[in-house]
Amino acid sequence: MNIQGSNFMVKGIAFTRGSRGIRVGPAVTTNGIFDNIYIYNTTGTAFSANDAGNEYVNITLRNSEITNTNAMSPTTGECVYLGCSNDGCRVRDSIIDHNYCHDTLGSSGGSRAGFQVKSGSYNVIIRNNVCYNVVGPCIIVYDDYDRGRNLIDGNLAINAGTGDLGIQCTSGTTITNNIVINANLAGIGVIQNSINPAKNYIRNITISRNTVYMSQLDACLRLNGVTNNNITISNNVLYCRNQPSIKATNDLTGASIYNNAVNGSINAAGIQQNGTFMVSNNVFSDAVARNFYPAVGSPLINAGANPLQQVLYDYNGMTRSNTMPTVGAYEYSATNNPGCATTNSFKCGLSTAAVPEYPLIP
Repeated sequence: MNIQGSNFMVKGIAFTRGSRGIRVGPAVTTNGIFDNIYIYNTTGTAFSANDAGNEYVNITLRNSEITNTNAMSPTTGECVYLGCSNDGCRVRDSIIDHNYCHDTLGSSGGSRAGFQVKSGSYNVIIRNNVCYNVVGPCIIVYDDYDRGRNLIDGNLAINAGTGDLGIQCTSGTTITNNIVINANLAGIGVIQNSINPAKNYIRNITISRNTVYMSQLDACLRLNGVTNNNITISNNVLYCRNQPSIKATNDLTGASIYNNAVNGSINAAGIQQNGTFMVSNNVFSDAVARNFYPAVGSPLINAGANPLQQVLYDYNGMTRSNTMPTVGAYEYSATNNPGCATTNSFKCGLSTAAVPEYPLIP
């Protein structure tokens, strides 16, 4: 279905079949809200805003479920596709919040991502979403062309990237408070792909307060082409055991890397002295049960730093300590996790569940 215009809401509707579920456009569309939508059994991408030459402004997709995006034939099968390659169209000042993208394992070709934001799009917030059994990255965000960082916050990726990374970015991205479990390749990766040709280098990236648990074939954190162009990597848990915790293609001297808890080898040069510390036992409450809240007495507690107050809240919406924050997606505040369980469903279980809503600092 094509939906276009300005100042509207679409709510409580299911879409199935067709080449796409919802196509925002083909005309320029602004101030549109899509709430509690169910899109299933489509031929291809479920929700898209990607008609050439358009600029989409203030588009919201929230509380929606998307599944089986290649029921009719094998396609790239993205749940959400925003913008165009090489800045051919763009989405700006928009939010993708509290959606559930799952079981798109028949996807083939292209990125096969859960949520994809193409190069040139900017000020897009992707938060509180869950991906489960997605072939490509749960979230992939390309270059913002220095217009305004895109934010990836508070998302959960379980078996997302069954043939790829968990979360991937290029430039102009802040990645905070996410939990990535069992990606096939890197849990989080900075990849040289679709870089703004006017710049031609990776820049302006913050990766902070994330928990990455296991990678089947790659590192927990992969940094391709990263140097010292406004790069911050801090307070992450990178627990990969038999795979590298960090792998980088370039010397990282000059990048701001500090207080990352690692389990697994480090295949990267130039990390500053306080950049990492090893953890092994009593790290999580129950990793087997996907409970990555810090265990009582965990080495993650009070082991972080927050010199620029880059992240004020955690995955649960709990306030972060400004002086000695907990490393990883959670701020330790009680003996048991006070927030939502990490399950194959919407964050906090239901499309109608209350999820953290708090200011985000790019």
